[in-house]
Amino acid sequence: MARKILIVWILLFAWQSSLQGQQEPPKERILFVGNSFTFYWNLPKIVELMAQQRQLRWDIDQATLGGASLEQHWKGLRELTTQTTLKNGNYDRVILQDYSSNPLKKPEDTKTYVQAFQKMPLPKTPKWYYYSTWMYPNIDAKEHEHPYPIQHFYEGLQQVNGGQILVVGKVFAQFQKQHPEINLLTDDNKHTSPEGTYLAACVIFSQLSDQSPIGLSGQFYERDEKEKIDTYFIIIQNKTAKILQNFVATYFEFEN
Repeated sequence: MARKILIVWILLFAWQSSLQGQQEPPKERILFVGNSFTFYWNLPKIVELMAQQRQLRWDIDQATLGGASLEQHWKGLRELTTQTTLKNGNYDRVILQDYSSNPLKKPEDTKTYVQAFQKMPLPKTPKWYYYSTWMYPNIDAKEHEHPYPIQHFYEGLQQVNGGQILVVGKVFAQFQKQHPEINLLTDDNKHTSPEGTYLAACVIFSQLSDQSPIGLSGQFYERDEKEKIDTYFIIIQNKTAKILQNFVATYFEFEN
């Protein structure tokens, strides 16, 4: 009898160990640091939901405020608490976006505060990304020699500090030449339209995941089961979503 009980206990232990081995790995934690160019039309949430559709376990936070610069994030101005968020968040990846014109008009400021964040003593060393944004009339590309001046700035920074560039601005410029019928910016000619945000999300998702965006939904929402209410974050027509997805897939040379 005692032998049978021992065998049962061994089998139960083996079953529990097997269950523990099958537990899902922890989610990868990602932080977006920036301003309205980061949070317009729920960009961080869209990237997270894109990952969810591909069974990627990403938990995405944001430290954002309209018009904020990396200097303000670093110094805790305007009630920003970005340093505290970083120290407590145990992030695997951090995406930095400075005030849109600073890489061109105040490049030393951008360098200073990118380096300040990267030198922070953190419990986990994250992968660092630079969100290279798009040109707009107030920082017209005609004033600069390089066709993609913001990305050119980050390429120089990358040589010194490492990190990866999220090439959103370059993709925007190339897409707009091929598809002038799709407005990537709102009427202010500065912030992204829903289509522009979706294109940015496809670029960021593809660079973070090394996966093609083809086949992703054009509509992202969350369901409140208790209230039976759907909260939509973005809605893109299927035809337009496919055009945006295909362009990004071609840019990164994914197989269509």
